[in-house]
Amino acid sequence: MFNFNSNLQDIIFVQDGTLPDIDRRVKQLLRQHFTDAQVISRHFPIAWPPRSPDVTPCDFWMWGFLKDNIYSRRPAPLSDLKDSFWRHVLDIPTDSLHSAVENMVLRLECIVEHEGGRFEQF
Repeated sequence: MFNFNSNLQDIIFVQDGTLPDIDRRVKQLLRQHFTDAQVISRHFPIAWPPRSPDVTPCDFWMWGFLKDNIYSRRPAPLSDLKDSFWRHVLDIPTDSLHSAVENMVLRLECIVEHEGGRFEQF
């Protein structure tokens, strides 16, 4: 688990700027813990690029994988949801993680090849 009291100077916080992300309270919290150079989001000096591709394994694979597995059993209380989440995260096969990272490299190469433009190879 992430220790929020750890040294944050080397961390860059990235969010896509959806309405909950840019709530006044969220922005205040980010400004308390990060410099403007460490936050990539709407309403900060470094904005999330519009129509940015989902490049990281969490974006293009893991969240969908976890959602499909967790909600297939419809956990009711929040404690069951949390338990199910961690159980499924810890059960992800190592080869699946390696494959997701390799796919990320292919996505990055495709972004470079298309000079950041639109593509639909994946």
